[in-house]
Amino acid sequence: MNFQYLLLVIILHSSLSIPLTFIDLSHTIHPSIPFFPSQVRFNFTQRIAQWMNEDNKIFYAVNAFTTSEHMGTHIDAPYHFSPSGWKVDEIPLSRLISVHARIIDVSKRCSQNKNYLITIDDVKRSDLSVPEVDAETGERFLFVLIFYTGWTKYWPDQTAYAGNNSDVQFPGLSEQLAIYLVNTYGDNFVGVGIDTLSTDYGQSKTYPVHQILSRHNKYGLENLALTENLLNSVQKNFFTLDMHPMKIGNGTGAPCRVVARLNASRQNTNWFGLLVFFILTFLLGFVIKIVYDCKCTQNKEY
Repeated sequence: MNFQYLLLVIILHSSLSIPLTFIDLSHTIHPSIPFFPSQVRFNFTQRIAQWMNEDNKIFYAVNAFTTSEHMGTHIDAPYHFSPSGWKVDEIPLSRLISVHARIIDVSKRCSQNKNYLITIDDVKRSDLSVPEVDAETGERFLFVLIFYTGWTKYWPDQTAYAGNNSDVQFPGLSEQLAIYLVNTYGDNFVGVGIDTLSTDYGQSKTYPVHQILSRHNKYGLENLALTENLLNSVQKNFFTLDMHPMKIGNGTGAPCRVVARLNASRQNTNWFGLLVFFILTFLLGFVIKIVYDCKCTQNKEY
């Protein structure tokens, strides 16, 4: 066997088999989760859970639920605040699957002000650089901008997470920031995400951020389950996001499973480790070849 060829196969296989890390950014929906006062709360009824014959060989279960479209981790379709915006079932899959995402940490400012309005400067301080074209696919670089406020730590305590019915409090985007994102990034920018009840802050009465995003067919992801572990993992890099909303016809929003896909080879902080791995692989191949050559030399007949 040609060991140079074998070594090449090992290296290629190793680089292609670098594992993906999947992180679920969705909260589990159940009746006690936080809710916006105007929304219908999630109501779950266990209808049937039983064995269907005397031998207990067939188990059958089915449940029923009622809920607002905007409960738990969910997507706000542009139609939510714009009559001409996409409904949930009309949002193109290209804007939901394998979309780039970037997290901006505003948790320190939010910890000092429950009603903090995220500013343009918060985005500018993050050194956000967005290419026009995806280098891998040659297609337009589509991305979601996610804001980490630290509010997940309050979930599922209704009062801590949202305040009370007469005094709703949590951070959100400023109107100026929404305008800036739409004007600066145009069609590359497909939506925003946040780990609070709403992209508008809790004290808002007119919801300008929703209006601006909806008018430009940008969606919102709300009640994301963001953690410091995710923040540390992405290290200010883009990662891949998959969003799977319930396909509700004429829907203004829908419960949504949101999953981050982190590829170690794409994280800048892992390049050194990857380089070390390749060097060790080369050394291993070199040792194997020496051992093989020695054995062949001993067994040769002259």
